[in-house]
This record gives sequence, C-alpha cells and structure tokens, in this order.
Amino acid sequence: WAPQWPPLPLPLPLPHRSRDETLASDIALATNPDQDGDTPLHITVAQGDIGMFQKLINLLNLANKDVDIYNNLHQTPLHLAVITEQPGMLSMLLACGASLSVLDRNGQSAVHLACEHASLACLCVILHHLPDTLQLQTANYEGYTPLHIAVHHHHIDCVHQLLRFGAEIDTADIKSGRSGLIHAVENNHSEMVYTLLQGGAGVNLQTYSGNTALHCASGRGLVDIVRALIRHGADPTIKNCHNDTAIMLSSDRRVIDLLRGRSPRSGAQSPTSQQVPVIVRSSGSESPSLSLPLSRSPKPGRGQGSLPP
Repeated sequence: WAPQWPPLPLPLPLPHRSRDETLASDIALATNPDQDGDTPLHITVAQGDIGMFQKLINLLNLANKDVDIYNNLHQTPLHLAVITEQPGMLSMLLACGASLSVLDRNGQSAVHLACEHASLACLCVILHHLPDTLQLQTANYEGYTPLHIAVHHHHIDCVHQLLRFGAEIDTADIKSGRSGLIHAVENNHSEMVYTLLQGGAGVNLQTYSGNTALHCASGRGLVDIVRALIRHGADPTIKNCHNDTAIMLSSDRRVIDLLRGRSPRSGAQSPTSQQVPVIVRSSGSESPSLSLPLSRSPKPGRGQGSLPP
C-alpha cells in the first residue's frame, strides 16, 4: 500500500524577501500539517523522495524540530517508511534521530508494523538498531507481541529473525494467554507450527482456560499437527479448565488413534500405552465411557496462558 499524495514543491525565494524571511517561510511550510495531519516529511517519506527528504531534514534541524511528528492516525514518518517498505528511508530517519519506541494508534511499534507488512528488509534494519530486546516483548493494544503478529500473518522469515535477535518464543498474548505455537495451530499453519517446534516452543503451555496446543489441534481434527505435537512431547493427559483432555475434544478417528498411541493407518497399539477410562465429548454431548490407551508422558509444565472459551 502506498498513499497517493501530490508533489510538495517548496516555494522559491522571491527577490523582495530577505534570506531570513525566506527561511522562516520555508520552515513554516515544512512543518505545517495538512487536513490529515500529514506534514511534508510524512508525504516525502511515503513518496520515497530522497532529495526532498534531505531538504526537509535541513529545515527541521534549523527549526530545532523533532522528526517524530504524529499525523491524525498517530503515525510518524518512521511508521510510514516501514508500512511502505522502504528500508533505505527507514535507515535515514534513524540516522536523523527517529525513535523506534514511538507507537501508532493501535499501540504498534515499528517492529510490529514490519512483521504485519512482511517487510523483512525493514525488520532487519530495525533489529540492528534496537538497543535491547525489550521492544521485542512489548505488546500492542490487542495484547500481541511482534512474534504473535508475524505468526498470525504466516511470515516465517520474520519469525526466524525475531528469534535470532532474542524474542521470547513462548510469550503468551495478554487477552487469552495463547502462545505463538497455539496461534499457529489455530490458524492451521503447519509450516509455522514446525518452525516454532524446531525453535524450542513449549509444547505443553496452557492458555488461560487451560487448553494446550494439543487440545486446539485435536478439537479441529488437524491430524498432521497432532502427530507433530506428540512427537515433540505433547502430553495428552493434560486437562483444561473444563476437565477435558485433548482426546475428549476430538471426533476424528485418526486423531483419537494418535492420542491412544496407535498409528491411524495400521491401528497398532503402542506397547508402552496404558488403559484409562475417557469420556469423548463432541458438541456438548457425552458418549459412553471408553477404555482408551494413552502413552506415558512427563508431567505437564506450568500453564502460561489460555484460549478463550
């Protein structure tokens, strides 16, 4: 997305005006916003006009003005450089003192925006300029960190970069307590699930309502994801706040077989499984008690968050 703004030529000095008068007029024009709150610097950045950018920066310096100017959408020129995917313009703004900590109207920093718009080049510029990893853990007003945003939009390259620079892989969102892994499972994005598992994501973390990634995958009948979670140590005996295990949320025979410790194809039972009584629930109804095998697994870790009911 690139906003379409008209060109912004600065007025030429008139013969009868003094140099000081001309400079004052140019500074006023360079700092005055339009009806949308956009200053010439906002517009110049969005248009990628490097020549005009340098002129405006000189004028702002003469006027002792900050480059972190907000428009009516609470966006600074830095935000627009990221949204329009201009890493070069972003670098110039940072060199001129633009702050990476400023937030837009949604509480999103430049890191959030780079992950949302899949601007890997801009994200790399930002990550190399961050003084620490604190901003990588900062949630927007919806409760999502940059990693949650990247996972939600299926931007795997951004996830790799965030993890490389120290983003916490298991941070839960503020609203529901979902980790990035649980978000990936709910979006049925297998490649993202595998990426997070390989990155060391906690497979048994729970949402505020007690659901694990395995609960989410089982209830949705996501056979391949269920298999991957089990291979990475998912515990099928963990119960959510409704006292349900993952198998109690599934009506898919292949998923049930996996959770029993059987191969969905061969029906062979795992030699290390044990018989435990389980009630399978579907759509609020209860079926007769079944004796289903569940593989022995370690005790579940502490719950970190939750899935809304």
